[in-house]
Amino acid sequence: MDTVKVKICGLTNLADARAAAEAGADFLGFVFAPGPRRLDPAVAHGFWAELPRGVPTVAVFRNQTVEQVERVLQLVRPSYLQFHGAERPGFCRVFERPVIRALSARVPEDLAMADAFADVAEILLVDLPKGDLGTLPAPVARMAVTLPRPVLLAGGLTPANVRGFVEEFRPFGVDVARGVESAPGVKDHALVREFIHNAKQDLT
Repeated sequence: MDTVKVKICGLTNLADARAAAEAGADFLGFVFAPGPRRLDPAVAHGFWAELPRGVPTVAVFRNQTVEQVERVLQLVRPSYLQFHGAERPGFCRVFERPVIRALSARVPEDLAMADAFADVAEILLVDLPKGDLGTLPAPVARMAVTLPRPVLLAGGLTPANVRGFVEEFRPFGVDVARGVESAPGVKDHALVREFIHNAKQDLT
């Protein structure tokens, strides 16, 4: 198996993005949907050109309109668009950009909608529903890694538990926001380095 990919999400400033890239992050995620980690598109525009070259960027949206997404895309040029709400396949196609489709799941049956996005999303992200605490249930993680697209697993991951998660489920990648923060939207650089190091250790 190739080394697991790591997406550091909920980034809100250039210093944290640079620290994540230097630590070995494979994707840098920026949330443009309402919430505690929302990044103002105008602020993002101010530093976007200074982001580390060669590390794909991800703009995250949740239940926003075409016009709202397009306003963000006038200011930043992400490598991927991630849709984390009730967006349907047709909506995801509108923007003609690579898509990461997030699926919320408590039980394996919640992943049934993945088939609808097999021709739309380059990557799937499987997470707990918004507000749920704890880690992704094992039956969900086990089913997720069999889906027809590369899968990022998320939900309650931390530097302390990511290694076991990677060893047990062997996903394409993992995604973290809260688990490497000192406050919402503020990354703890030491935790970021530890998370990425633990996730990327060679598997036996």
